Amino acid sequence: MRKSRGTKRGVYLCICVLTAVYTALCAAVRADRILPRTRINGVALGGMTEEEAVLALETEARSRREKTLLTVSFEGREYRIDVGAALEYDSRAAAKEALRPGREPFLARGIFCLKTLILGRDCICPPVTDTEILRKTVASSGLLEADTSVRTSYEEKDDRLIITLGRDGRKVAEEELLEEIPNAVLSGNGEKRIECPTVVSAAEPVDPEKLCEEVYRDAADARLDPENGYEIIPSVTGADLDREQLQGLLASAKQGDTIEVSFTYTDPEVSTEDLEEHIFENVLAECSTSVGGSENRRSNIRVAVDRCNGTILNAGDEFSFNNTVGEQTAETGFKKANAILDGKIIQAYGGGICQVSTTIFEAALYAGLEIPERWCHTYISSYADAGMDAAVAWDALDLRIANNQKYPVKLEVTYENGRLTAVLWGTRAEELPVEIETEILDDSGDFLKVMTYRKIFSADRSHFSIEKIAYSEYLNSGKRVD
Repeated sequence: MRKSRGTKRGVYLCICVLTAVYTALCAAVRADRILPRTRINGVALGGMTEEEAVLALETEARSRREKTLLTVSFEGREYRIDVGAALEYDSRAAAKEALRPGREPFLARGIFCLKTLILGRDCICPPVTDTEILRKTVASSGLLEADTSVRTSYEEKDDRLIITLGRDGRKVAEEELLEEIPNAVLSGNGEKRIECPTVVSAAEPVDPEKLCEEVYRDAADARLDPENGYEIIPSVTGADLDREQLQGLLASAKQGDTIEVSFTYTDPEVSTEDLEEHIFENVLAECSTSVGGSENRRSNIRVAVDRCNGTILNAGDEFSFNNTVGEQTAETGFKKANAILDGKIIQAYGGGICQVSTTIFEAALYAGLEIPERWCHTYISSYADAGMDAAVAWDALDLRIANNQKYPVKLEVTYENGRLTAVLWGTRAEELPVEIETEILDDSGDFLKVMTYRKIFSADRSHFSIEKIAYSEYLNSGKRVD
């Protein structure tokens, strides 16, 4: 009986001692100090305050970022990537987590303290990855452009297009790689080698229609470059593929195969050599008129002549008298001379330049050029018959001439010894005689009405085409005006 009581007393005493020791252990845990043997990311933080732990963790994180180099292997080639700039560590949150046992309920602190003293406490503070910075870092290594697929290639040789079809390959699985890199960093080994995740990179199939459009080119005649001293721009031979042949070959071809498709070529009408040899070799037409009137009028004619002389028109180009000569003012070099306004003769800057436009108009008629715009005077001109004049007025009446021939045309205008002459130089592909006729439609009233026609004959003059060029209507007073 005494033994039993002694045993109970001993157990009780032991419990009291253990309780006291555990209570003392709980009391020894401080809320502002990290428990001994606590490590985060390999940094020993035991006994540190929160601020001390934050400083220690930030120092370690800075060092880790500086040394975080990963080697990524893609299809036998290695890429070194510095990913440290994309990593951010929340050192404050990690320090608070290390302090958490000291801030648990009083009686729970002893358990954490014993566990930490016996086993230690090792934690990982994972980095927060800035995906955009990481993506840019990976891209700067060139890894994201890595691709083992082979693109379809083309080579034009002789009269054939040689097509080597592409082959499938592998390319970087970008999103998967961006997820795997932070996991490699978490392993704690900044020098870890990663096998790059990949996906199939399919060779782009050949689109027959798109391919034909890409290689197709129109034939283009040689022409002169007005932006480069009128040097010759070389001609281009037109090219097109045999589309039926292409589709048939593609249907039976496999990746990596080489097929050959025939070209169909179209020669230009005017080749580079042709233009070099024959440019401006013929006088297409020439017209002269006698100049009279005042010195001011003759001065205006000289200015207009200088500005028109040397004008070159490529095939399809258009000459505008107003745009070429410009507005007639004292500042632009013109003087006052006779002009007609509302049927009355007045003094106006540029008076007399209509004789230049008229002379050019007549030369263009005989050269067979197109006349998109032409106007007649109020009275029949003293220097041209009815239906053969061309009145101009700045911002109102213009003379426009279009080069409807396949070779360039050059306008040469001169004023010498009282004669105004317009010569059109070009290349005569064939001799097509031109005749100009005027028909009086009505001269019975106050107006004279005239239609101007152009006949263009065949080379042997066996037949001709006729076109209406211009309608003219003059005050039928019998007066002829300069």
